Amino acid sequence: MPLALTPVGAVQELVLDELSDGVRISRQTLVTWVDRGLIEATLDWGSGPAGNPLRLIRISDTSLEFVRTFAAEYREDTVSRTESRRLLKLIDRNQVQRLVRRGLVRTRAVGGETRLDVGSIEDYLRSLEAPGAPAD
Repeated sequence: MPLALTPVGAVQELVLDELSDGVRISRQTLVTWVDRGLIEATLDWGSGPAGNPLRLIRISDTSLEFVRTFAAEYREDTVSRTESRRLLKLIDRNQVQRLVRRGLVRTRAVGGETRLDVGSIEDYLRSLEAPGAPAD
């Protein structure tokens, strides 16, 4: 007797930039989640107006709802300076301190320890991904 596959939900093809804006998570983070298999989705390329390349994401409705819920919780989290360097793809810990001093990344005291606010890290990453963003 053949196995009956139950559809997980409709699959949507979205522009990665639009999903990033919708959930307020950087494209870098979303691509990492897909690459690591944390969300069930595939990445592809398409062309937009005037033939400009667009990064696309194919994601099921179920996974999309999970991303929306998880993204909100993730933005409220905090991380250590070491983990923040990994998220920011920075090697030098002094770079993180400069971002904090400049007010580009916020910190919070958690249990007597200073931790970095993930939401502010994601906002900073998204600002770097914006069209015309200065190289920092």
